[in-house]
Amino acid sequence: MTPWLLLVAQLATRQSCAPVTQEHADASAGAANVNHDGSPLPGTPAPDISRGFQGIPRSAQPPLTASQQRILECTYHLAEADADMPYALFVPSTYAPGKPSPLIVDLHGLNITPLMQMLFDGTTDLAERYGFIVVAPMGYSLSGWWGARSGRAAELSELDAMTLLGRIRQLYAVDTDRIYLMGHSMGGAGTYHLGAKYSDVWAGIAPISAAGAIADGEAERYRSFATLLMHGEKDSIVSVEGSRRAAAVLQRVGAQHIYLEFPGKDHEFWIRRGPENMEKVFLFFATVSKHTHR
Repeated sequence: MTPWLLLVAQLATRQSCAPVTQEHADASAGAANVNHDGSPLPGTPAPDISRGFQGIPRSAQPPLTASQQRILECTYHLAEADADMPYALFVPSTYAPGKPSPLIVDLHGLNITPLMQMLFDGTTDLAERYGFIVVAPMGYSLSGWWGARSGRAAELSELDAMTLLGRIRQLYAVDTDRIYLMGHSMGGAGTYHLGAKYSDVWAGIAPISAAGAIADGEAERYRSFATLLMHGEKDSIVSVEGSRRAAAVLQRVGAQHIYLEFPGKDHEFWIRRGPENMEKVFLFFATVSKHTHR
């Protein structure tokens, strides 16, 4: 038994997990309307990104990489919701229980599952390369908004994310100086919200194509960590203006940040199938820690 499989077996008594299958990964990708490189799919009308949700490019899931084959699909019971909450988890092969590892909490977008979020190209390959644990919560539902909106579902969404973070910190040796938060679209709104509300937790955050905004009166909290903002210039679902305004707010209060705008890119495909863009997130997180703000 390999060290990684031994670790999975040991943790099986403390959490309900199973390795992802190619079949489930394929099903999670949905119906394809473009090739993996974004080129036209023969016999299928090309998606029009100006049409909002009706124009999102989607490609089939390619064969799982070696690191993606080690994604775990897990559940835990969230008492406040009286429900079992699914989540996706990746632990790098270099993980050692006695050596604290950096951790990324990865928040999905509207109607995106934790597995779909974890399968964004490059996520686990880069986590393996740089030694990150990555956890993708459900957030109570596919449309919970991570607490960024009002209502019981939003409250449970936030509670799920933060409860799961606490659970992972109990199960694994996590470097408390290197806990990060990222999210796409609705998950970007959650990144703004949870980033500010729990500003003492994070070493860095990365809102990507983020809905929502930096709330009034909370800008100063972003001085506690570093922020990477990324957005496609032709996003027809979440306007790029929101990220531009957020970058201006961070600039005004002197919060450490980088803003990257991608000319001609849409809401999702450039990051879902853009490992070279996902690497920018991992490189950013690899260079910042709580020590950089002391």
